[in-house]
Amino acid sequence: MMFIKLLAVLSIILGIANSQGAYPDVSNAYLGAGDTGLSYYPSYLGLKMHIRCYSNVTTANQNGPTALFDAGLPFFSTAWVSVIPSVLQNMPAWNISKACFMDRYGYGWSDSAPYPITTQDYVFRLHGSLQAANLKGKYILVGWSWGSIFTQVFSLTYPKEVAGIMTVDGTDSKWGFISANQQSIITYTNTYMNFMSMNNMGTLQSYANDGNVALGFGFFPNGSVAMGFTPNSVSTSQQVWLTNKYLKTAVQEFNIMVISSAVLNFTYAIKGSNPLKDLPYVNIYETIFDQDWIDRQLFMASLSTNSIAVPYATDHFFPWSNGGAIVSGLTALTNKIATNPAVVWGA
Repeated sequence: MMFIKLLAVLSIILGIANSQGAYPDVSNAYLGAGDTGLSYYPSYLGLKMHIRCYSNVTTANQNGPTALFDAGLPFFSTAWVSVIPSVLQNMPAWNISKACFMDRYGYGWSDSAPYPITTQDYVFRLHGSLQAANLKGKYILVGWSWGSIFTQVFSLTYPKEVAGIMTVDGTDSKWGFISANQQSIITYTNTYMNFMSMNNMGTLQSYANDGNVALGFGFFPNGSVAMGFTPNSVSTSQQVWLTNKYLKTAVQEFNIMVISSAVLNFTYAIKGSNPLKDLPYVNIYETIFDQDWIDRQLFMASLSTNSIAVPYATDHFFPWSNGGAIVSGLTALTNKIATNPAVVWGA
């Protein structure tokens, strides 16, 4: 009896979801029937974070690194649904023990933050949450768009725990210094404030369902099913989007973009050339943007002496337009980790 009680207490502490628990069952939000994922809800410094993980089913890779996926702003864990089946299929070859998809605070099923949390603070809290959920060990970090800031900050903060990183058309440390980007924050903030007003009046859902909200604002179009997303993942993501919790979170994140990228840029400046040393790094990026964007992507790749940059003639929304590039990038990264691992990084 004491042993059973101890297991119950540990389950509460770790916040691991189950069909009997107090946490929501979100399995239908991803792959649908037969989904093998497990959701964790670790609480750290007063905030609960949702992390959706899939385990490698082979016995040979149980001690391999854990891949952590962070989506672009204003998306969350469901943005990776189109590539999850391919990730599961390739995990044995990649020598990955788990693949975990995070919801930053306020998104998906994570708690809302009472104030805007910078990427630097988020990384500190994420690390604590991973420890609380017993998701420890070496990590492979994958970040799309704004999520790439996470991969860089986490690597600099916990270098001994990072085996390699991949950025997918990622945001660079100079992003916040560009006046057009600063202006876009104002535009996006105003748009989301209008969305919240419409939501309070009950008109936002029909407005979004009529196709008036662009993908860049985080609303999954119904056509996402044809791009590899399950119907349930689309409908659930739409439901989450149509909440003031989500809309407020997007505004909070826009408010920390400049300071977060500026702090990262300052960190790189004081570390000198090749601040990521010989960390295995794959950067995939699109080439239909302007030349400045391409130059900044190449600069990001130069942060490590052990990197490759792979261009694609696609748009910014890789999970929708070119999920295969993400899978190919992970194959290249895990090959690099296996054949040319870091020697100086994290030593």
